[in-house]
Amino acid sequence: MALSLVTAQILALFSMSILLGVHLVVFVMSIWTQVWVNPACGKRTNWLLVAVALAMGAIGIFNAALDVHGNIWAFTTGNPAVFLDASSWGYIVGKVDEAVPGLIGDAVLIYRCWIVYGRRWNVVIFAVLLWTSCMAFALFVVIKSALVQYPDGINNPATTPFISGALGASVLLNVTTTSLIVFRIWRATQSMREQAAGQNKLTYINRIIIESGLLYTISAVIFLFTVVIQSNAIYITGECFVQMTGIAFSLMIVRFDQNLAEEPERDLTWRLAAAPSSTLRSDDSYAVSSG
Repeated sequence: MALSLVTAQILALFSMSILLGVHLVVFVMSIWTQVWVNPACGKRTNWLLVAVALAMGAIGIFNAALDVHGNIWAFTTGNPAVFLDASSWGYIVGKVDEAVPGLIGDAVLIYRCWIVYGRRWNVVIFAVLLWTSCMAFALFVVIKSALVQYPDGINNPATTPFISGALGASVLLNVTTTSLIVFRIWRATQSMREQAAGQNKLTYINRIIIESGLLYTISAVIFLFTVVIQSNAIYITGECFVQMTGIAFSLMIVRFDQNLAEEPERDLTWRLAAAPSSTLRSDDSYAVSSG
């Protein structure tokens, strides 16, 4: 039995509300850690992470507000067809709202990879091209929606290739860039066999990066699948994708701080995985700065 449009919208609102709650919890924890806990422990606040977390949180809240507005509009007018109006301001802003978190997260991931590889552009050039493709596809979706009235809304075949292209490029970018970071850290652990503590911490760093990458990638793949099959479930997966992007980012910050806060090499591991203040040299040794 096919999922009806109204049912999909109600389930999207329900799912998004749950994930927004989770997002806000980890968002507050990440901001609290960076702005208050770290300075109290004599550690430097990473304002790049704070800015990105704030942007993700604001986008998540705004996306929820748009969804509530759309549902109120549809049910008060008694016209569910408003969900299919791809040229409405709410729909267009919603598409921008869905695209921005992924673009921000991908940009931060590329920046991490660039730092870990000693600021070598040749390592991240492919990822930069993929990121540019993601932005181009997202712009095409927004422009087409604004200029042309589609009776089938987001499931119209004319927009499906662009949405699929944006998600596909984002998934490929995350897989390749995360793999590069993990491989670089793995090589470093092999050269630190005599330092068991440092090796264990780098292994833990790898695990967190892999898990966070999988969380985002799985969400994007599910979203992509509903786009390709042109199911009304796309309304559910699209709303959830926005929140999952913010959750994956903030959760990484929280996990690092909660699990590595007491370790003497915490600055080394945290900066390598999340902050742009340390580099991994070409000989696989670390340049640790007290910053």
